[in-house]
Amino acid sequence: MGGSVMENRKTATMKDVAALADVSIATVSRFLNGNLDRMSSTTAAKIKDAIEKLNYVPNSAARQMITKASKMVAVVVANIDDYFSTELFKGVSSILEANNYTGVLFDTDSNPERERQLIQLVNDHTYDGLILQPLTESAATIEADMKRDIPIVVVDRELIHSPWTQVVTNNYEVAKSTTSHFMAAGYTHVVVLTSKISMASTREERYAGIKAAASHVDVLEVSEESYNHTQVHQKLVKLITETTEKTLVFALKERWLLEFIPSLIVQGYIDHDQATATAFSDTSTARNIEPRLQLISQDPYLMGASAAEVLVDQLVSHRRPTQDKIIIPATLR
Repeated sequence: MGGSVMENRKTATMKDVAALADVSIATVSRFLNGNLDRMSSTTAAKIKDAIEKLNYVPNSAARQMITKASKMVAVVVANIDDYFSTELFKGVSSILEANNYTGVLFDTDSNPERERQLIQLVNDHTYDGLILQPLTESAATIEADMKRDIPIVVVDRELIHSPWTQVVTNNYEVAKSTTSHFMAAGYTHVVVLTSKISMASTREERYAGIKAAASHVDVLEVSEESYNHTQVHQKLVKLITETTEKTLVFALKERWLLEFIPSLIVQGYIDHDQATATAFSDTSTARNIEPRLQLISQDPYLMGASAAEVLVDQLVSHRRPTQDKIIIPATLR
């Protein structure tokens, strides 16, 4: 009796399923991974019946060793404190989960060295693909750290000579057209409120777009790691008040809009007459604070979903992508 109980409690293996169904272990593996095109319906039914009789639960680690697939995709973002990055990941996850993949989120915290470490970590583990919001502009740097040949999609920030599909915003064009819009309303002095411009291609493109439309442009760079709120506020006030021109404060990311513009509104410096503000912003928070603000919407959720669709297509078809770049247009609203 004791032997029978132990036998019933024994965890079934793929080998047990194969023996009961009278097929090879490789055939069972193909069944578990949905590759039914190379087996008859009779064989598939036998395997299904054996799995049910043995109460077999597939071991993902064992299946991974056999199939070389983990069904996991690494998603490396620049800064999860930014709404953009979290919405980007939500968009990615919606598509991955619909296709039976799991997105694993990694945060570089705007640190280039951490980015390299995370890419090396992804390389050393069995992720099926990588979606990357890069800090570096060099595709060669990423290729040096990512030695495994897995599908990669770059999102938000462009790389120089990228061998991978890039899903980006029309940063230059929308920054230029937005600046022109405010210039036409009389705002001839632009204060660019931004993280270090040279650290991201998106900022460089946006700044170039602003410069193409306006001649009087001041830049106030704020450190992502540490900054003195009072000092930044005082510098903004000085830039707004030391000129007789009407001023547009143009924040290149939502974080800085939410951090510094509300106090300028409360104190009357942003009055939509002598001074106003705009930003790349996708939450409702800024509009709730000041409904009169006109803001640029990027739709990071759609960007993430689009990047995931490109990646899944590569994983399923095993073909290189046909598009070098997908542009999700941003709009001033």
